[in-house]
Amino acid sequence: MVISLAADSAGTVYLGTNDGHLFASEDRGADWDLRGRVGTRTDAVVAQLAAPPMGGRELFAAVWFREAGAGGGVFRSADGGRTWQPSGLEGEAVRALEFAARRANTLVAGTRSGVFRSEDSGRTWERISPAGDPELRNVDSVAMDPANPQIIYAGTYHLPWKTTDGGKSWHSIAVGLIDDSDIMSLRVDAANASRVYLSACSGIYRSDNRGDLWTKLQGIPYSARRTQAIVQDPGHPAALYAATTEGLWITRDTGESWERTTPRDWVVNGVVVLPRKEDSPARVIIGTEAQGVLVSEDAGKTFTPSNRGFDHQIVKQLVADSRDAAHLLLLLEPSGGRLLESRDAGSTWVPLHDSAGARSVVAAWTVDRIDRLYASPWGWMTQLSDGTLWLYSEKSSAWQPWILIEAAGRVTGAIGTRGSRASRRLRVAPGDALAFSANDTFLPESPGIARCNRIGACALLPGMAQTSKVSSIWASLDGQFLLVSTAGKLALSRDGGRSTVWRDLPAGTRDVNGMWRDSSAESVLFLATERGLYYSRDFAQHWMLSQGGLPQGVIEQVLRGRDYFLATLADGGVYASRDGFGNWSRLDEDGERGRVNGLGETRPGQFIIGSASEGVLRWDNTPASASAGHTQGSSLEPDCREPCKKSRRR
Repeated sequence: MVISLAADSAGTVYLGTNDGHLFASEDRGADWDLRGRVGTRTDAVVAQLAAPPMGGRELFAAVWFREAGAGGGVFRSADGGRTWQPSGLEGEAVRALEFAARRANTLVAGTRSGVFRSEDSGRTWERISPAGDPELRNVDSVAMDPANPQIIYAGTYHLPWKTTDGGKSWHSIAVGLIDDSDIMSLRVDAANASRVYLSACSGIYRSDNRGDLWTKLQGIPYSARRTQAIVQDPGHPAALYAATTEGLWITRDTGESWERTTPRDWVVNGVVVLPRKEDSPARVIIGTEAQGVLVSEDAGKTFTPSNRGFDHQIVKQLVADSRDAAHLLLLLEPSGGRLLESRDAGSTWVPLHDSAGARSVVAAWTVDRIDRLYASPWGWMTQLSDGTLWLYSEKSSAWQPWILIEAAGRVTGAIGTRGSRASRRLRVAPGDALAFSANDTFLPESPGIARCNRIGACALLPGMAQTSKVSSIWASLDGQFLLVSTAGKLALSRDGGRSTVWRDLPAGTRDVNGMWRDSSAESVLFLATERGLYYSRDFAQHWMLSQGGLPQGVIEQVLRGRDYFLATLADGGVYASRDGFGNWSRLDEDGERGRVNGLGETRPGQFIIGSASEGVLRWDNTPASASAGHTQGSSLEPDCREPCKKSRRR
């Protein structure tokens, strides 16, 4: 997935991703090299890249963080993207960034709160839009007049604005525009500063009088409703390239006519037009959401993939079948999502049939609505964004809704129908924790915990009736030992939920991301929390923090293998330990670390890992691997062949 593209005056092309990675190509897009990470966070969206017009190795990035309320900032690199430092506007979600054409030190940035300017290469910034203005905020695009940097345009979530005095005063420039919404891109014609282009939800517009009046351009469909960028050909100013959510559109007559030159289903996020060489056509590079980088040698008429050195497969989730460790399910994130299945521990992958089984509910199940994947005792299960649960039928190769009914009366032990209370349908809230034994599913019911079998018959557990605000559930294979975390407390049951013992969570801990009991030592429990990995040797009466190389951060996932524990941090980092109590080793490398969205042990000592930026990886510490030259604690290696191939970068 490519989020942003830019080129410096020397012809080096830069590529930004949605987890802070920065790639570069010094051969006009033929080969790519991972330069580093913009900042330290793995949720940094590199919204825009900007290089000074006068040359040099400086590069600036406009960044916003995906975590709600976390903001973002401007970052600067002095060595072509290898290392980065904050360069102002910390806490601001920066969506747009542009240099003045004739002032190498002047930048303008657009953020959620307004417009800012720096006249010293990002060392200091000043707000040039009114603070707290209800309209001139949520800035999505900026542009400066190439002849007069005092003339600045700002596109907001609701129509465009302009200043002619460097920000002292602003006025709306919306005449001729449909009062629709977001101004996603702005472009001042480099050859004629009176001519300005912008894109909105209703299409692409042109003004020939610096924004005083806009004319909607015909020929580009209204349905191509999000135009991410408008880029001008520097050698042929009448030619412009529009990167849209429905392919790349090109005009060669200043917008009078348009032609789409890529498939409609390509989501194009960025365009770079490199200067011509002698009499050859312009070389056009586009960055897409699912196809990666593509290059055209004929001014955008045809494109070929150019991803050598760049692979940014986004794994939304990976799960392993509890009945067959080599059976894996993978949810990728290109344009809504793709489900892939492997039956050979990740060596090969094939698409999983992804339709609903009943005609009446065909529209209800779609891959883009998947919130969570599960490996249930009966096969693959999905939880959609509305909380509904679906089971995959291998017999019919279709998804079927899993309807949960609480049987009449309360029962103790196996599911039955004793009592006179009427049956009722149970509903799972989006994001609710689920756990599985060999034969049943355990899920929150407000209040309480329900135990459900394959046909959806459920019973509330009498010993868990007081649980609420459940953050995590764990069940032993036989369903007798249960752990439930709820509001700072831990509920333990050794009899399938008939009775419960309550314990305190570690001091200061509210939410638990995962937990389990060690199969080799019944009294040993582990908790993955926002404060680190905790363990107890006495059934949760006392807690200790696992350290010895494992950072004290948000532990998202922990997998107990036969000989190893694997733990992952929310901001990236995969760690391995033989006992889980200490002596952890880092497996991934800092520059390419990514958030992990799935762990599985495909055979003893061999782990499969789904990364939000690195695709599918394998850590192999089996005896056969060691004899082949791999050492204990060796770093992760790619393990995803077509259709999600990966090349190792060093």
